[in-house]
Amino acid sequence: MKLNMLGSKDRISRREFLKVIRLKNNGIPFIDKEKCTGCGLCTIDCPTKALIINQNSEKDIYQLLFRQGSCNACGVCQKSCPENCLQLVEKEPEKDKTGKETKVIFEDNISRCMECGIPLFPRSMVKKMKTKIFITNESTWSFNLCPSCRIKTQFRKEIVERIKT
Repeated sequence: MKLNMLGSKDRISRREFLKVIRLKNNGIPFIDKEKCTGCGLCTIDCPTKALIINQNSEKDIYQLLFRQGSCNACGVCQKSCPENCLQLVEKEPEKDKTGKETKVIFEDNISRCMECGIPLFPRSMVKKMKTKIFITNESTWSFNLCPSCRIKTQFRKEIVERIKT
């Protein structure tokens, strides 16, 4: 049986509907760490700011933090994830008794610019981008450079090519 609320074209099964009701105010985000690139879209779209990014440049650590008290289990974070690695799951009471309001749900090292050393983004994002680019046989040298150094390096390459010809 499919439910159709007020003539809406969005139809969900009874099982899916009951799952949404059960998770409401009782769900927590679960991240598949193998798929997550640390893009941060879930933190941007979260209406309650229950998901936040903590970037510690001194220690080269990128963290995605979850604040249980702020989450209303609306599911916006799950819908906004481009890698489909974030899901709302029912929290288990015995595992949720850590007493911590904020917990790390994703952590990665920060990739730095090869030229100037400024922090760029999580290494898992670089890895994902490189695998996609390798499929098209394009060069991946620019992923390890900040925008400023990328322009400088490209300019140097053009000068060297002009000198050779």
